[in-house]
Amino acid sequence: MKTPPIHRHLLRQITKYLPPDFIAQSPEMEDFIAIINQTYINYDKDAELFEQSAKLNDREYTAINLRIKQELERKQFFQAKLVEAIKQLSDNESSPANSEDDDLLGLLTILTEEIEFKKQYQTQLLEAKSNAELANEAKSDFLSMMSHELRTPLNAIIGLTYIMEQENTLESLQENLETLKHSTQNLFLLINDILDFNKIEAGKIELEKINFNFKELVLQIAKSFEVRASENLNQLEVLIDDNFMPNLISDPLRISQIINNLLSNALKFTSKGKVQVKISQIAFSNKISTFKVEVIDTGIGIDKDNFKKIFKKFSQADNKTSRKYGGTGLGLVITERLLHLLGSDIAFESNVGKGSNFYFTLSLPILSHSQTIDSHEIQDTYEEINLNGLKVLLVEDNLINIKIAQKIIQKWGVEVDLAENGLVAIEKFKANKYHIILMDLSMPIMDGYEATAEIRKTDKLIPIIALSASASFGYLDRALQIGINEYIIKPFNPKELNMKLHKYANFL
Repeated sequence: MKTPPIHRHLLRQITKYLPPDFIAQSPEMEDFIAIINQTYINYDKDAELFEQSAKLNDREYTAINLRIKQELERKQFFQAKLVEAIKQLSDNESSPANSEDDDLLGLLTILTEEIEFKKQYQTQLLEAKSNAELANEAKSDFLSMMSHELRTPLNAIIGLTYIMEQENTLESLQENLETLKHSTQNLFLLINDILDFNKIEAGKIELEKINFNFKELVLQIAKSFEVRASENLNQLEVLIDDNFMPNLISDPLRISQIINNLLSNALKFTSKGKVQVKISQIAFSNKISTFKVEVIDTGIGIDKDNFKKIFKKFSQADNKTSRKYGGTGLGLVITERLLHLLGSDIAFESNVGKGSNFYFTLSLPILSHSQTIDSHEIQDTYEEINLNGLKVLLVEDNLINIKIAQKIIQKWGVEVDLAENGLVAIEKFKANKYHIILMDLSMPIMDGYEATAEIRKTDKLIPIIALSASASFGYLDRALQIGINEYIIKPFNPKELNMKLHKYANFL
């Protein structure tokens, strides 16, 4: 196995402050070092996130370029008409006077139309240019704010690492680990916001059709926010109509994301108040349930002048808001786009100092009595399943990633075989029998694309799941085209991995 790519700064600290055998004798410290190392690596990928953000306004500039091209074509058309009119005047000098007057009048008409069009076009072009500049300004603000948001948890992680090195006590280790966990979760959510928005912009979101209990989903989401609500001394309530039919068919993951975003905002902007999630049944018809979901808070509210602004990408109601409360400014944009995919829209009412009410209406198919609820499909509430008997080939070149994945998978009773690159993976695949292959895409000697293509020449059926840190749609689309069944983005959610392993473990 190749030497793990431990970040140079982390390696220096480990060598300086820790005895040689300390990490190997402490599984907790080994896990901690793995998390910290991954954080250093993620920090180096900051530039990739900014590069993705910088591409988000390409459509606006493309539209302006198209308008300029159309204007040039129109200009050439009128120039040709003008030349033709002048030529006719020159050729018809001997014609009767009234004919010459008609030609002059036609020429003046063309020139007048051209001047008028030019004025209108210049006005439109100036307006488009102004909008593009505003979009660029918003993008710059967004990048500046994201730099702050990303570096804040990173600063906590790096600072706490130093403190832990100095204190070196078990009591402080446990306390600092909790803070580190909170910081890494915040960092993970920030990155997910950017990647989700990028995915929506590219039209890569496809909704699932899964049986689930909407009431249980909402209650579980609310439960996950109880600690956060108590931090600001808020009261969190869930009010569900007695007539509400909870067993529905839709995409619980995306619906959960919508409610999470709205509830997170409500709690963020409310202190010593109340936040309610309210579900009201509106109608039943043709096995379709129509109901209203409201997230009501008694927080700071939104000024009417900023009503439209909050649904623009990279924006919050006020720059002071983003500085005080944080956030990417993408939560409501993502929520709005997801609701559009579900055939709905977001609406709200708000008063400054009194609070806000964000609400939407959904019409979803009702689960019939003959169908069962696949509650295990909901990642947030999913209970991990034992996978005894499953044999997996893990193809990964990073030793830290291998240790993390191996410890997680073996917890479920899975037998794990390792391959450090695609070439070794092919050799092991030919010599052994596996139920599933977990394939990293970026590796030395032979990457996951080549290895998958080679395996697919002899086996079209074995499930291959990509574990990749790249969220670029070009790379992921290429992976699906060559035979990858599904992909999971690193850092991965263990519940998602368990769910997908169970999905493809047909013998279980």
